[in-house]
Amino acid sequence: MDRLTQLQDAIDKMALLFVSSLDHLTKIAPLVPLDPNVPVVSTDSAQELALDISRQAKELEALIDNLPGISQTPEAQIHDLENLAQQNADATVEYEMAVQEAKELLQDVTFALRRIAEDQSIRS
Repeated sequence: MDRLTQLQDAIDKMALLFVSSLDHLTKIAPLVPLDPNVPVVSTDSAQELALDISRQAKELEALIDNLPGISQTPEAQIHDLENLAQQNADATVEYEMAVQEAKELLQDVTFALRRIAEDQSIRS
């Protein structure tokens, strides 16, 4: 799995943890909180949820730190992206030339097969 996919999965997991935590904390909150603006929750489950979120945040940070070029300056990153864009453009030209060559070869093969079919029908 590539790094960006890993990062996206970790972000999705973090979002799910937040939503699940809020849902869980809302469900276990007492019916009559001391302050109507702040629900009261069990500290055990709240601490466990906070640990899960903390662990996931550390994983996200590690994934971000391991992204290629993250330690480079913005100018160096832009330079690398420009090089990649040029490589992509070169590969596109090479691909288009290969496609054109394949089309020409297909026409040659089609023409040859037609001639063979015609020769065989004439002989028959």
